[in-house]
Amino acid sequence: MKKKVVDFLKENGLNIEGDGVLEVLMKGSSLTEPQAETLLIEYASQINGKKIDTEVKASIRGVSKGAYATTKAQAMNNIKKSIYTILLLRYLRILSDTGLSRLLEAVEKLGRGDIEGGLELLQSIKLRDITE
Repeated sequence: MKKKVVDFLKENGLNIEGDGVLEVLMKGSSLTEPQAETLLIEYASQINGKKIDTEVKASIRGVSKGAYATTKAQAMNNIKKSIYTILLLRYLRILSDTGLSRLLEAVEKLGRGDIEGGLELLQSIKLRDITE
């Protein structure tokens, strides 16, 4: 991530510098780095109840307001599609109850700082073989 973004996040209580878990999760996600930067800027700007103008947020990323807005919309769309994908997999029973439980447990472990346990659980999630 851009230094200016990392510095802004740090100033607002989000120190992501050297966060290995963030790197692993980013590589596996459907979000691009600019989309993740945009979402983190949005989140950090709300943490302390600050009202930060879109122009300022765009300048933190070094882009125009229009590019910032487009990137934010793309990120939100990717998130929505990811959620629908999980719901679809569960509805079709490709993702089992156990798989969904492991996913939720992994989220809890990562949230509590049990990085190794959370990543282990994520890697253990299996989708049913759909070729049979």
